[in-house]
Amino acid sequence: MYKVMLVDDDYPTVEFLAKEINWGKLGLELLSTHENGLQAYHFAKKKMPDILITDIGMPKMNGLELIKALKKRRPNLQVALISCHNEFSYAQQAIKLGVKDYLLKESLNPEDMEEVLITSKKRLENDSLQVVEVKQLRHKVKMNIDMENQQLLGQLVQGSSNKILENFDASASYIPVYFLVNDYYQMKKNYHSDDTLQFAIYNVMKEVIERTFPNNVLIVHYKQNKGFLFYPHQLSIKYDSFGSLRDLLQELQQALNHYLMIQVSFLIGDKCTVPAIKQEIITLLNSEQQMFFTPNNSIVPLEVTSSNDRQEIFHYYQDAANDLKKALFQGDILVFKKKLSAWIDICLSKQYSPKIVKEGFLKIIVDVNMQLRTIPYFQSGYRVESIQEEVFQLDTIYEMKGWLINYMEKWLHETSKRLKDHYHKDVVNACYYVAENMEKKLSLDEVAAYLYLNASYFSRLFKKEMQITFVEYVKQRKIDRAKELLEVSDDSVGQICEQLGYDNQSYFIKIFKKQVGCTPLEYRGRIWNGVKVK
Repeated sequence: MYKVMLVDDDYPTVEFLAKEINWGKLGLELLSTHENGLQAYHFAKKKMPDILITDIGMPKMNGLELIKALKKRRPNLQVALISCHNEFSYAQQAIKLGVKDYLLKESLNPEDMEEVLITSKKRLENDSLQVVEVKQLRHKVKMNIDMENQQLLGQLVQGSSNKILENFDASASYIPVYFLVNDYYQMKKNYHSDDTLQFAIYNVMKEVIERTFPNNVLIVHYKQNKGFLFYPHQLSIKYDSFGSLRDLLQELQQALNHYLMIQVSFLIGDKCTVPAIKQEIITLLNSEQQMFFTPNNSIVPLEVTSSNDRQEIFHYYQDAANDLKKALFQGDILVFKKKLSAWIDICLSKQYSPKIVKEGFLKIIVDVNMQLRTIPYFQSGYRVESIQEEVFQLDTIYEMKGWLINYMEKWLHETSKRLKDHYHKDVVNACYYVAENMEKKLSLDEVAAYLYLNASYFSRLFKKEMQITFVEYVKQRKIDRAKELLEVSDDSVGQICEQLGYDNQSYFIKIFKKQVGCTPLEYRGRIWNGVKVK
């Protein structure tokens, strides 16, 4: 809503206009009224009007002086003069100040003033539209340039075109910097599209760079949350190019965090001539392992890394999975975070390849997820396929850690509330115990002893709460677990039978068929062929 200021040393005129004009109906707000220009000027320094209605002849600061002072602060200020004077000299001075409306007090009426206000409002709206159109045009131009360079960079890497090298000074050397937007999978949820987020990042970075290095530093997006910055290298003893580059990268991090709440990690390559830029880009792109273990919001130089044996990581997998499951079943998120950090530390110290870490990490998540599904009221929005898809979108081990903690915190909060609202605490603890010990032969007496309860009392309590006997509950949970293992693993029926604490494979197959309607092998065949099974 546009704001109007009334200024006149003739109080009856001010009171008349303030009272007789329906400001709200016109889509306007009467900001303030003043009896002289100086008072109005001091007020405007704190709250600037969009439209000024002022007399000419006033003490301390006349209307023309006031207009001139306020126009310096807001050039598109709309002004209407009301005065007893109709001399040509006043009108001439007003025209020079951009005043388009001039009303005489002797013939002033609310209708004429409303018409002037409506006209002033339309001018402001037109000005706003023009500003928006100019900004949109600039936005499109910048986006087009960035998208074109993005395509050209891809062509350079693929070897189909070297056209992007025309943007560089052929006689100069450059320091390529590979950048990664951290937690991109979360950041893009706040934007309408990847293009919008990428342009926002590009725009902030460009503005920071142009304050210091106009037209010399090139920024190019590569794919989604990845891109490159090419910094000119100066051969001078007095000038430290790498030190200056680090200062710039720190500025970029601060600006992106301040304006977009985004963290970015930078990997600095070696200086090179323009013909060698392509090879340096490829080297940086192949540094996936170093970037994978780089903390968020870091600035690090490119290093040569090596990976450990693929199988070694799985030696640690079972212990890690058991520790995480135990912490979850005990409802202790602090212990869960501690155990997860220990697992992360092993991966960091061993420097496994990202693919191997993700495979091990995914195996832990799927295993924990399957165990959790044996608990009543466990609500998971994740299927195995969606978990795998999300995990492989994560770019660093720290993002993986954050993803899992967020997932488990949400699960603990929602599931704990549902369980407490629906079941007796001893029944809840019994369900947790079953989920944690699926590989054992579980008896009612064993669980009752674990809970320090009389076996007969526990049996009655469990059936009352769950509408099923404890023995049947264990059987159902084990069959559910068997179904998931058949879906996501290559383990044989015999191996799955052992993992669920069954000594007799024939007995296991028999109860599986009774519960599911087909044998374990038939179930696996149908699932793998895309046939729905109950």
